[in-house]
Amino acid sequence: MDIKSLNNSIINRDAKLVEVNNTLEKSKLNFQDLLTENLEKVNAYQLNAEDMDRKFALGEIDNLHDVTIAGMKANLTINMAVEVTNKVLSAYSEIMRLQI
Repeated sequence: MDIKSLNNSIINRDAKLVEVNNTLEKSKLNFQDLLTENLEKVNAYQLNAEDMDRKFALGEIDNLHDVTIAGMKANLTINMAVEVTNKVLSAYSEIMRLQI
């Protein structure tokens, strides 16, 4: 009878967390820099979508698909930013509720 080792989900999750922490330490990124960088990307998508809308209204762009795709990218990135903000605020609230 072949007995395989048990894979404990807690151990696997801890190993993944250690791997992520090691990667972050090697890259010297902190949460603030990561958040700032990604919010700048969200802003860039928003500005690009507005520019594409303006150009389409002026007749400088004929391809409606590109304008629609730019708008959808902007919409998805802003929705993702809102969700991340909500999760961060929720985590902060949970931390503040902890009793030491």
